Amino acid sequence: MRRLALFALSAVALALPAAAWAIHDTAGDGTLVVKGGSAPRGLPVVTLSIDGTAIGHVSTGSPDQLDTVVIYDANNTNNIGASSTTNGVLLSRTSNPKAQKTKLVGSDFRFRAAGGVYKIWVYGSGVDLFAVGNGMVTLEGMPDGSTPDGWYSINGADRHSLPTAPSDLLPVALPVSSNG
Repeated sequence: MRRLALFALSAVALALPAAAWAIHDTAGDGTLVVKGGSAPRGLPVVTLSIDGTAIGHVSTGSPDQLDTVVIYDANNTNNIGASSTTNGVLLSRTSNPKAQKTKLVGSDFRFRAAGGVYKIWVYGSGVDLFAVGNGMVTLEGMPDGSTPDGWYSINGADRHSLPTAPSDLLPVALPVSSNG
């Protein structure tokens, strides 16, 4: 009997941390996908605050309009990169370490902000973006709903056309399911 009581006490001691972890209500990494996004000149297609990674491509397809990506690196990780495509041009990359901001301007270029806490503004058309992590996003498409302006999907949900006005803040995170 004493051996059974000792075994039961050990089992309870091991089960309590596991049960506490299952009840703990935190969010898991979510995803954001934007494909072919466009917004009027001067308005961001995507405004993303994320603890994670974002990889994107912007391409206006028009030499008289430039795309702009601004990345605020909250933790100064400096894990930001950019490159032009074969037909693209990355006209400028300016970094302000004191302000923790990097500004990318050009046409038809790729960018990334990996493994950190970032706020990212993407202006232009032909915006493709994939992000994984935890955060919030505001999205905007063209004000004329008949103009093709791309689509988005958050956390693996169905895809939707970009909104004609700035969206509310949308969560990019998955709730952790509790087993109970």
